[in-house]
Amino acid sequence: MVFPSEFFRRARHRISGPFRRLGPIVARHRRRLRAALIVMGVWWVVVMARGVWMPLPEGLSTSGPESGVERLQLLTDITYQRDGVQRTEQVIFDRVLGLIDRADRFVVIDMFLFDDEHMGDRDYRPITRELTDRILARLEAVPTLDVTFITDEINNFYGAYESPALDSLEEAGVRIVITDLGRLRDSNPIFSSLWRTYFQWFGTAGPAFAPHPLTSTGQRVTLRSYLKLLNMKANHRKVIVTEDGCMVLSANPHDASSFHSNIAWDIKGGVCADILESEQAVAAFSGHEVPAHLMDEWTELEGSSTTRFVTEGEIQTVLIDELEVMRAGDRLDVAMFYLSGRRVIRAIKSAVRRGGRVRLLLDPNKDAFGRPKGGIPNRQVAREFMAMAEAEIGEGGMGGGGIEVRWYDTHGEQFHTKLLAFHTNRGTTLLGGSANLTRRNLGDYNLEANLLVRANDTLGARASDYFERLWSNRDGHFSVPYEAYADDSWVKRVMYRLQEFAGLSSF
Repeated sequence: MVFPSEFFRRARHRISGPFRRLGPIVARHRRRLRAALIVMGVWWVVVMARGVWMPLPEGLSTSGPESGVERLQLLTDITYQRDGVQRTEQVIFDRVLGLIDRADRFVVIDMFLFDDEHMGDRDYRPITRELTDRILARLEAVPTLDVTFITDEINNFYGAYESPALDSLEEAGVRIVITDLGRLRDSNPIFSSLWRTYFQWFGTAGPAFAPHPLTSTGQRVTLRSYLKLLNMKANHRKVIVTEDGCMVLSANPHDASSFHSNIAWDIKGGVCADILESEQAVAAFSGHEVPAHLMDEWTELEGSSTTRFVTEGEIQTVLIDELEVMRAGDRLDVAMFYLSGRRVIRAIKSAVRRGGRVRLLLDPNKDAFGRPKGGIPNRQVAREFMAMAEAEIGEGGMGGGGIEVRWYDTHGEQFHTKLLAFHTNRGTTLLGGSANLTRRNLGDYNLEANLLVRANDTLGARASDYFERLWSNRDGHFSVPYEAYADDSWVKRVMYRLQEFAGLSSF
């Protein structure tokens, strides 16, 4: 019988033996090893710096000219409760499908999530299949139709398997463009420098046994594809362009996302040509060429709203510009899935201190495709704003009381909306699309697409009515007070700040 102390002594001897034998070898080659470690460290820093500041591919981070429109509508999908029953109001993808049905010359689509896998816990809308079937049907009806589908690597899980939906489209003649994420800057440079140096050369395909992170019933994936996932970068855009018009969305054609609340713009105007040009740039740096389709010169209606297409870091630029001109009496309504970017937070605080009024309607960050989340970052940012308000009110200040926070009361789905509405005596300016207000979304890391709108009175009233309905629970249960999801954990505050700074997060 071997007593526990004897067992551990023998185990320690077995483990330490090889290391003792390595000692003399290390001693003989100490200088070479030290030099090798220094070289590896310097190389890691160089690769990390290059990944953060490498030049963006041509055509990214742009802000187009303001132009008039023939058609401009703000569309909303809403999931909410009424009398204890979940209800949905959805129009966005019905409008996307209608745009495809009217296409005779070309369709260019860029969508982040395009997958029918899910946790199987709800009766999700099969939106991936609906979009696939509608494209195939239109190709059958119009064989000369030129269709390009641009998407993110997450839909084949970074090369771990083939996407059935994308394969069926490609077989029908659709030009499939998987975005080359390696051309984008590294938002998670600590890890990405290791990936670029050591791991990327081994690829991601091959025998798979790891569970898919987004579904319990999905295909198995490789560990190497998990490593690529940890780069935390994406083509996060959601747009569609045809000769009949275009759309900019916060919504994904993704079954597991089909209950999310979202917004979209339905547009017919010169801005559609800007969107097409931007998508041609994405395809180009990903190794594909999208034909220069001719766009009709749509009439610009006098006195109507004007639009500007903005992408990547330029979204933050125009947002900061709007915040900096806010004055006493101006109001900003924010409906947002993620709010964590420090530049934006500082600019909002400054606007409030100048007398502006800000209302934040945020997702509580508690649901993610059937799995619970811990509330980071929105609850920590909300606490920061509420602490500011309480401090300034307590000191007799006028600014702090100008900020309010409510939560969209989700039940398994997400409040996936990305919309800001500036209401001033100069009119209403709206900014919405794919971009969350985070470092990754606004810092030239992800690919993002938003529309800046100088709204006419009708569209401004539409945006205001949408927000008021959710804020005041008119005709249903949508939102709850700040206290419902307040979180004072200092540990989570530290986690949020570290994750936002270093990019070690999914937001």
